[in-house]
Amino acid sequence: MKITTAIFDLDGTLLNTLGDLTDSVNCAIVRRGFTAVTEEDTRVRVGNGVRKLIERCIPEDKRTETMIDTCLDEFRTAYNQRMMNRTQPYDGILPLLRQLKKAGVSVGVLSNKYDLAAKSLIRHFFGDLVQITYGERPDVPRKPDPTSVLQLLRELGGDAATTLYIGDSATDMQTAKNAGLLAVGVTWGFRSAEELTNAGADALVNTPADLLPLFERGLLAVDAICKAFTKRGFGFTYFPTVADALPYLTDTCAGKSVSLGGSMTLKELGFPEAFSNSTAVHWHWVRTGEFFQTPDIYLSSANALSETGEVVNIDGACNRIAGTLFGPKRCIFVCGINKLCPDLESAIDRARNVAAPLNAKRLEKKTPCAVDGKCHDCQSPDRICRAMAIHMGPPQSMERCEIVLIGQPLGY
Repeated sequence: MKITTAIFDLDGTLLNTLGDLTDSVNCAIVRRGFTAVTEEDTRVRVGNGVRKLIERCIPEDKRTETMIDTCLDEFRTAYNQRMMNRTQPYDGILPLLRQLKKAGVSVGVLSNKYDLAAKSLIRHFFGDLVQITYGERPDVPRKPDPTSVLQLLRELGGDAATTLYIGDSATDMQTAKNAGLLAVGVTWGFRSAEELTNAGADALVNTPADLLPLFERGLLAVDAICKAFTKRGFGFTYFPTVADALPYLTDTCAGKSVSLGGSMTLKELGFPEAFSNSTAVHWHWVRTGEFFQTPDIYLSSANALSETGEVVNIDGACNRIAGTLFGPKRCIFVCGINKLCPDLESAIDRARNVAAPLNAKRLEKKTPCAVDGKCHDCQSPDRICRAMAIHMGPPQSMERCEIVLIGQPLGY
């Protein structure tokens, strides 16, 4: 289902405000003889309104209501003067918001930062890319209370079923849940992926660009995707996070001979170090020139998966796709959520126009796609897309061929 409305948190989601927040806190507390805070201190204390931030930065034995009020007033004065000194949008946020505007998605911002500051920052950095902004207002409960987010949703003309709430903290995930919205956690902000998952995030994204597929197709319909692959004879297992998937993969490979195809996904998962000592590992990324094509298990990723049950891979040397077609007893494709495409046509397009250009750039190849990110079907000697394999079912020579899908973006 296509997403039509987005509600973003501000600090740690759209803007990196840590520097100006920290400087302003220190303006308020250092003159009182209290120890200056670091950006790391601010990072773990921010998110529940500026009064709570100030309270957490004052030593406990000095934390009176009068002292909090005094420091809060001085913080506001300092922050109003310096809120745009070091604050910047995160990389990729402006292109994302432009894309959403072009696609007709309604965009709002909800922050626990006081209303004047929230509106000033949004107006300065994003202009008309954001339609409505709410900060903390008198007599209106702060997040995670759903009052403000539901009011914002009504003003945007949105429907809860087609709205994403996007933030970087447990407070944001709880706000979304309390309002009956889909909760998307961003991992580039102030909190960890573990905190977001534990707070009930429906999905995690590692970059702003990773959000775009969610707007195009909505969140995962895991049961339908599982059915599409198993109908074709593949095994299929879904894990919400890397932490959930790793024990399955390491236990499956324990005591076996395992070969790995070249894969940023597998590297990001922590392989080969993550394998148990009983696993006999063969990987040319570890020992140059070592290719073992008849292991017990061949571990690979894919350039794209289709929701209709196909696996798409492009290769240059072709050892990787060869290992997924013939030789191993078992093949496991390990893929992040970013590899998933609606159908075979879009999966092929992703392999050619997303994965291949990124890999060409990573490998410093002299190809047009490494420059502009688009496939030119070039004849460069450095071209890395020499062959394409589309798995429409498990190879007959294998005992098992399966997909392990992880609900986080991984690899290219």
